[in-house]
Amino acid sequence: MGRKLKFVLSDLHLGAGNRERNYLEDFTVDKQLARFLQAVGQESERDQREVELIINGDLFEFLQVPAVENYDPAVRYPSEAYLDSSESASIKRLNLIVEGHPEVFNALSDFIHVETPARRITIIKGNHDVNLYWSGVKARLREVLGASGSRSSLLLFAEEFVSREKIYVEHGHQRTEKMNCYHDFLDPRWPNDLSQLYYPVGSRFAIDFSSRIGQECWFIDNIKPITTLIWYGLRWDFEFAAGMLAQFIRHTPALVVSDFGVNDMAAFSQDDWLLQLEDPAARPELAERYMADPDFRHQFHQQMQQYLSDATAISRDPVLSPPAEVSSDPLVMGRADQLQQQAALHRAAEEIAYQQGAKVVVFGHTHFPTQETLETGGVYINTGCWLRDLSSASPEIWQGLFEGSQPYSDLPARLPYARIDYDEENNPSAQLLYFAEETGGPDPAPETQSESKRRGFLGKSFTWFSRVLLLVNSLTGTGNQRTTVNG
Repeated sequence: MGRKLKFVLSDLHLGAGNRERNYLEDFTVDKQLARFLQAVGQESERDQREVELIINGDLFEFLQVPAVENYDPAVRYPSEAYLDSSESASIKRLNLIVEGHPEVFNALSDFIHVETPARRITIIKGNHDVNLYWSGVKARLREVLGASGSRSSLLLFAEEFVSREKIYVEHGHQRTEKMNCYHDFLDPRWPNDLSQLYYPVGSRFAIDFSSRIGQECWFIDNIKPITTLIWYGLRWDFEFAAGMLAQFIRHTPALVVSDFGVNDMAAFSQDDWLLQLEDPAARPELAERYMADPDFRHQFHQQMQQYLSDATAISRDPVLSPPAEVSSDPLVMGRADQLQQQAALHRAAEEIAYQQGAKVVVFGHTHFPTQETLETGGVYINTGCWLRDLSSASPEIWQGLFEGSQPYSDLPARLPYARIDYDEENNPSAQLLYFAEETGGPDPAPETQSESKRRGFLGKSFTWFSRVLLLVNSLTGTGNQRTTVNG
């Protein structure tokens, strides 16, 4: 048996803790994560195998932790409390996260192991914890985890990705939505004020909207992309969806690179449309017409899709990113946005495997766990998230969420991760697994690729989309990628 073993997980989104009082805290599986780390450590000791844990972005939820003194989790702070991204404010936020999740940080500290077999941690920053750029934040985290002296080399930070040992690991936000992209993720500081970090439109929208909506829509960060939530809202809560869409338009006009489409909705110029969405007095009439008139709803979707696509799509190539067929069913439109995002990462994984010879490519960000075989024969894995899993939630669950009848505690937390084993020739093999809370170990029967595709109400659409993607790849070849190596 090979001696090396790696585990990859992502998107924990650790906030300031206290879920009962803090509506912005999404991470609730502290004990499960501690047991997972203990189980990995026990396997390492038992089999004398060197282990690396790679946390692939969004370990921390800096965007939803206010930089305030005397933090009170029951207080709804204004968005200004979240916008200071300076080094000192980021350290203040990290301290609140540490205080909110002591069991997690104790487990991470215990995981690091100097003696043979060594156990190390590599942390890749994501779009929700870009604050890890600051050296002071890294130093504070080293202090918390006791990663100094002989333990210092066992805690590493990767600014963009890990590309070594025939694997490639990257968070993935730079490859999906334009609204979450950074001009330079190696140095994400604001060009006009180097004491602050640059927050892309997606981050500013998340901060502003989350601070406004309160506890009634705690699940805003559990589904990706954010545009899917707008579509789903149209089905069950037009008031919420209209307000979210209006806020989205207010944040994203600079991202729209084409003229706002002209169609049969003559009265709906961009400005008029936005005014009606923002006007509480106009929304009931708009909602009534939306629900009662299928033609109006289809045209509304057509105009909405064009704007959302212009504001979010990375690729402007209609072959690589074909627009979804407009449907009068908002659920179909929301699922199409998810499929576009997942396809973008699949396409990127194909390119990386081809260009860099990676046998295993791992992304996160989408909160949608999957394992897929690449054309090169390699494996692409998305490690989903460790929040309550809404990646394939049924329409009934979504209806319950919007109506307030779906208890948070009844939603599954599937706890996905990638396990990468190496053989005697140092060739990696990887699989997507789920941590089993009851046994304290990995699920002995992980989903196969076909089972994953069939799971939930995204299955048939994703199978079809994957076939189209393979055809597109065969016709277009591969593009250019950065090859900076970290770690």
